Amino acid sequence: MKILVCIKQVGDEGEMNLFDAHALEEAILLKEQFSAAMMEPVSVDIVTAGSSGVKKIIRRAFGMGADRGYHIVKEDSGYDSSFVTASMLAAVAGKIPYDLILAGIMSEDMMAGQTGPMLAQILGMPCATGVIKTTLPTTDNIMQVEREMENGFRDCIAIRLPAVLTIQAGINNPRYPCLSNMLSANQKQIITFAQADLFPTPVRARESFAGMQDPEKTRSGRLLEGSLSDKAEQLFSFLRKKDLI
Repeated sequence: MKILVCIKQVGDEGEMNLFDAHALEEAILLKEQFSAAMMEPVSVDIVTAGSSGVKKIIRRAFGMGADRGYHIVKEDSGYDSSFVTASMLAAVAGKIPYDLILAGIMSEDMMAGQTGPMLAQILGMPCATGVIKTTLPTTDNIMQVEREMENGFRDCIAIRLPAVLTIQAGINNPRYPCLSNMLSANQKQIITFAQADLFPTPVRARESFAGMQDPEKTRSGRLLEGSLSDKAEQLFSFLRKKDLI
């Protein structure tokens, strides 16, 4: 069984996207469960797109237990088109017949939640989003998964592999890289691809970035001062004026 995990570097410190860390942990857990069940061997590869700085999170993924890493080299443009990113990931994912592709449900910076489903569409694979539980696939390549829905409901589905799953936070607790893996991480090869190698004709975005602004302040706070009894009296008076008591 071959598993591919899509990861992204986010934040000023250049750390791995939290949701992607959960996806990677889930892939490693599946690998360990397969090994415990003495089934076929499992490999976990990771792929990411970005500048040379993303090698930091690739090494961290090796430390967590990933076997091989792919780096799509691209310059930071300030805005990541979900379609362009999904197209680049699909170009790499299509080179190996992966049985399962995992990604975080969204990135912490853009929070679009589009890349995983777009990747599945490009590859022609079924997709389940917001997954909070997985099970080992059956002999006929059917995997039972649970999705998080609104109002606390769960959607339990059977999905045929190969498939793409986007992973929700809370499904597991991502492990810290172990020392032995970190010591060997620098020895593992990172396979790089240039955008021009994957796409001689650049992929055009299908969405555009119109702008960004902070939400307007519509409420203000009030600080209660004085003794405990004074604060209680002020709070009582305030709640009475608001018809809350």
